Amino acid sequence: MRLLRLRHGLVAGYSPLILRTSICRCFSSSQVHHELTPFARRLFKLPLAPSPPSQHHNDLTTFLSYAEHISLPETSTVYVGTHYEYTVLQTLRRYALSLDRIGGRDDAGIDLVGTWHLPERERERALRVLVQCKSLKAKLGPNVVRELEGTFRQAPVGWRTAETVGVLVSPREATKGVRDTLARSAYPLFWMMIERDGTLKQALWNARAEELGVGPLGVETRYGTTENAESGSITKEMLLTWDGCDIPDMDQVEQKLIDFAEQWVASWGMDLSETQKEELLDTVERVLTHDISTRLLDRMISDTDRKKVIQALQERLAQQQASD
Repeated sequence: MRLLRLRHGLVAGYSPLILRTSICRCFSSSQVHHELTPFARRLFKLPLAPSPPSQHHNDLTTFLSYAEHISLPETSTVYVGTHYEYTVLQTLRRYALSLDRIGGRDDAGIDLVGTWHLPERERERALRVLVQCKSLKAKLGPNVVRELEGTFRQAPVGWRTAETVGVLVSPREATKGVRDTLARSAYPLFWMMIERDGTLKQALWNARAEELGVGPLGVETRYGTTENAESGSITKEMLLTWDGCDIPDMDQVEQKLIDFAEQWVASWGMDLSETQKEELLDTVERVLTHDISTRLLDRMISDTDRKKVIQALQERLAQQQASD
């Protein structure tokens, strides 16, 4: 029987939920967005996102400004759909998902693509992610799961891997039909209920997703109070956790990757420009054996191999300087 992980625990068929309460509180509050350079993305083997569908906006803030500028009706399908996609993108950054919006005529049904940098897989082992956002008010049937499965066959080149997951996002809870179809799927799939204000209300995933090493992933209910203390209102939201602790948000992950990339370059003992860093990677791939050059981040390079790379790089840079 396939298992479906739902909210706080495991659901096998329709057995009662196994509730878990996390006692670890390691809140993250990073607010700085660090942009990874092309060199860093290449070092960590992160795919480049396809061209964005719009030149006028790339996040919720710029979209709202653009929508106001062109007087786009807030009730229009374009406004509602685009607003929801950016809201989902912003919400999921909180859980170490780096996403780009690619929705458009040729999107093959995919709204967002990116990488998921869960703890223990922050670097080049990050999961590839395909996201479909369903902002419809009506209940969604099993057909949306089959539609998501179809995106795997039409995914951009960098997302056609054995470690790519599909994520369906909707402001409505998953129906019984959706849950059953999700559980039976041979693809690693997630369902997330995210309200239009960005509040996560439900998260579930199937057994195939578990096989990709997301076993420590969990969901916790966290309670708080509204800003209006006099009302005494209690708020409730669902939070994704990893082994009982908060997942570092994408801002923190990006800073960690940037720091690692700088340390990696510094380990070669050379002061290199961004272009020369790319040359360093080219040289590593050319001089070292394939087994070593494809595992730079988790294997020590011998002094002999390091000297070979440095010498070859210095010769390459000298040739370039002579030709300028």
